[in-house]
Parts: sequence; C-alpha cells; structure tokens
Amino acid sequence: MRIRGNLFYKLDRNSKEFEEYNLDFHRRKSSKKKDDKRENVEERKDNPSRNLATKAKKLPKLTKVVSSRNVTSLLDDIDSSSAGNKKQRTPTFKQLTDPYHQPFCLDIYISKASVRACIVHRVTSKVVAVAHSISKDMKFDLGSTRNSTACAAVGAILAQRALGDDIHDVIYTPRKGERLAGKLQIVLQSIIDHGINVNVKIKQRRPNKAAQLHTV
Repeated sequence: MRIRGNLFYKLDRNSKEFEEYNLDFHRRKSSKKKDDKRENVEERKDNPSRNLATKAKKLPKLTKVVSSRNVTSLLDDIDSSSAGNKKQRTPTFKQLTDPYHQPFCLDIYISKASVRACIVHRVTSKVVAVAHSISKDMKFDLGSTRNSTACAAVGAILAQRALGDDIHDVIYTPRKGERLAGKLQIVLQSIIDHGINVNVKIKQRRPNKAAQLHTV
C-alpha cells in the first residue's frame, strides 16, 4: 500500500515502485544470532553427554575448594586466639556507683565565637542547666561574647540556675588536651565563687613507651 494524503494506492508486486519501497535503507539487526541460539539449543537436546561435559568444565576444582576451606579454618583460629588474648574489662564498683552518688557533671565549651557551660545528669544524659554567651538574655548586655567578662558572666548565670534547681555539687573532667588556664579557669572560678562545689577530676594518662625510651 502507498499513502498519498488521504488516498491509498495498491502497488503491484511486479512494479518498480514496489521494489523501491522494499529496499532497506537502514541496517537491521541480523537474525544470525537468533538462528545460532536455536541451533545450540537443539544440539543440547540431541546430545545430553555434551551438556554434562560443559557443566564439568564450569565446576571449580576440588583442590581449590579444599584450600579455601583450610584458609577459612586458619582465619577462624586466628580470630578465636586474638579474642582469647584480649581481656574483657569489668567495671569497678566505683565506676558503677559513682554516677548515682555524684549525679551531675559540668561541661564547658569555649569556641572562637562564644562560651557555653552546662550541667548534665550523668545517668539520664539530660541537660539540667545551661548558660550560653550568645543566648538572647545575655548577648545584648555583654560587649563581647568571647572575652573574660563573658566567661565570668556565663559562670555566674549557670551557678544561679543550678542553685535554683537545687544542684550544689558538680564533677568536671577536662577534655583531652585542655588545660585549667585562661578562659576555662575564669568560668570555673566564677561557678565556684557563686556557691557551687566543683570537683575537678583530671585523668592520669600513662606515658607512651616511646617517651620512656627517650628519657632512658
């Protein structure tokens, strides 16, 4: 059939027009692959022994399987021995009961822009009282949010809020690398001056073996 506008014309197979319309201007996918697949399927059905041979080729060798099993068993032995060498630390009586005898800890964070101090309940990990130099009730009264006066003000306000919540004793453990000097010392001193007992616990770290060798 030939379409021209709304009209249909029937083409004779012997005519040249029919031959022109039958020409393939675009390369189509060859059906050779499909034919090859069909032939392979038919051959497999006819020759089952050949199928078994191909499957045997695909299967891994027994020696490889045995060696992999040996490797896995060795790895398991190494893991079990390493786990046996490590001692499981059991917490001491003091470590278990201390959070209940002294339930509140102090956390002080001094950044480049502000000073923050808060009191946290050790068992529930909830913040009980907090004072921040960039909070709305402080930053407008302070000239700077990070100088020594801001540190003293943060300590004083935190102490007032803690006393209002009936908190009188607090534990403070400085972070790794922190020294009780400068702004940190000002915050602690202002908290102590306003009526809160701060128990500072400094962790005693063992010196490195390399440092000991150098000293010897």
